[in-house]
Amino acid sequence: MDPISEDELGIELLNARYNLSLFNSGDAELDDFLKNDALKEQQELLSKTHLCFYKNHVAGFFTITADSIRVKKDRLDESQIVEDSEYPAYPCILIARLAIDKRVHKRGIGKFLLLLIIGFALEGPLGCRYLSVDPKTDALEYYKKFGFNFWTSSKRRMYLNIRDVARELRPDESLDPWITNE
Repeated sequence: MDPISEDELGIELLNARYNLSLFNSGDAELDDFLKNDALKEQQELLSKTHLCFYKNHVAGFFTITADSIRVKKDRLDESQIVEDSEYPAYPCILIARLAIDKRVHKRGIGKFLLLLIIGFALEGPLGCRYLSVDPKTDALEYYKKFGFNFWTSSKRRMYLNIRDVARELRPDESLDPWITNE
């Protein structure tokens, strides 16, 4: 099937007015979370769940929450340590859940949502050094495709260094007319 254009997708924060009964990612645990727990967690300020709409139907969702990476406990690789920083932990956004309805699997919605989360980390109102995720086994390769790596040899928690993403996205020359490109 052809990819769905980003112009056809909408994002809204979960609220009680949405009918989630038809959403079916094929993963009972993810579906149950969305239908029974996501709103409660959001009301308790534990996480935020964003719904992705395609043709007025919930096509996917993601849930994010604040997290931190502890420099010593999480055994950061030397290349990940911020020089001259004495912080014991770095700010992080945890991708707690991400799921796509099976009727629109493999049509680009997962990529759209993951890039949206990366955008939140880059442009959001808070400092965020990393994105982290504890993916299900069948999603490991998906996250690797986007540059996520494992913290340790446990092969469980993965991270994406947002600083590296920002460097890759930085243009070689400024688009600001007040800055000269030398």
